[in-house]
Amino acid sequence: MKRILNLTFGFWILTFIFISGCASRLCIAPYPLPHVKVKMHTPGYWISKIDNPDEVIMSAGEIEKFNETNRKRRRILEKIIWIDNTMSGRQLSVNIVNSIKYIQRRKCYTTDNMRVDSLFFETIFRNIDLNKIPDKVNVKFGLTLGRTNIRVLPTDEIIMSMKNNRIFDRFQDSAIDVGQPLALLWKTRDKKWAYVKTEITSGWIHAEDLAISDNKEDITEYSEAQEFVVVTGNKIDIFSDPECKNFLDSAQMGTRFPLMSSKKEHFTITFPVTNKRNKLSFRKAYIPAYEDVHTGYVLYTKRNVINQSFKLLHAPYGWGGMRGERDCSRFIMDIFACFGIKMPRNSIRQARIGTEIARFDRSGLQERDILEKLLPGISTLYMPGHIMLYLGKDNGNYYVIHDTWAYTEGRWPSTVKKHIGRVVVSDLSLGKHGKTGSLLERLKSASVID
Repeated sequence: MKRILNLTFGFWILTFIFISGCASRLCIAPYPLPHVKVKMHTPGYWISKIDNPDEVIMSAGEIEKFNETNRKRRRILEKIIWIDNTMSGRQLSVNIVNSIKYIQRRKCYTTDNMRVDSLFFETIFRNIDLNKIPDKVNVKFGLTLGRTNIRVLPTDEIIMSMKNNRIFDRFQDSAIDVGQPLALLWKTRDKKWAYVKTEITSGWIHAEDLAISDNKEDITEYSEAQEFVVVTGNKIDIFSDPECKNFLDSAQMGTRFPLMSSKKEHFTITFPVTNKRNKLSFRKAYIPAYEDVHTGYVLYTKRNVINQSFKLLHAPYGWGGMRGERDCSRFIMDIFACFGIKMPRNSIRQARIGTEIARFDRSGLQERDILEKLLPGISTLYMPGHIMLYLGKDNGNYYVIHDTWAYTEGRWPSTVKKHIGRVVVSDLSLGKHGKTGSLLERLKSASVID
């Protein structure tokens, strides 16, 4: 009888642990986060702590040189109009095959939690039709006609690295907004997908989302127009008529459009469309004057960067731009785009932009000593898989604004995963009592974007 009671007690203990573990996955992070005061959710709070917040960090000319250096020396950004008109078919095939093999080496699941089988990849290969790629590929150039997802493989099917994890589609590489220059390298057999090279990455987009130009100069004139507006709000609406009644499209922070004219009621911009021959053409479009846009790039100061970042506070998280939202690196990229600063797509490459202050795992310095050297508003902090914008110090704690999914507290078997799923202000002790450690403990590098 005693043995039965012990077994029963043990069963209920294990059941409790299991249920507690399952329930923890649904835990919502508190608001505000620990050590965050409500007043910290305003840009002015952090701006008031900065010396010379209106000092210009880089002029427009210096920013252009900064971008050119990153393109040439670091080889982590691409200027589309610099791409040759032809490329090696063999190299193209290798690039496509490598992306497929990379996925094949990992455990992948469909949305019904079934392992992705070889038949799935065989179907993809047949549609890509690699054998038809010529020895020399004629590169074509165009612009996106709207926001479009860049996929690792030519399919819209959501593929997960873990079961029941639809939020993180491993086939989603990135997303680009309307009017982005790209090079068309190949199309699938069914002509529904186009393999393209963009400034930030290569991948597959819906073929209907781009328009090809017969004249490369059209791309140059559009993307390098001297008169332009840049979107400085989270997202803005674009209309097809000057009365701004007929919705045409939307655009998110950092997108720029050639400016034709400006009036009290609206901005008239150049907008890419297709003509009757399915080639690139342009039309007039209109942005209401009340929308958050700026004529030319915003002056690069700490005040302005912090103001831009707080326009995205509480914006939803979107892995790789899924559902029209942002992840941590897209958050950084969109903010700095308002100043004309080109940032790469992923966090590890963004960490290589600017002046590296230190690498935490090699310098031998204490993390807090390094943070004292950072410039609030224009410094990034990198940890594996994540990047953040540094805001400053308050009451001995160091704060960042970042787009994050979740953090953990406690250790097994009482680990609690707290869901955030948006842009937040937090201090670097977040996750301190979790199994992976705090943000501060996980830092790998710090850089100033100057």
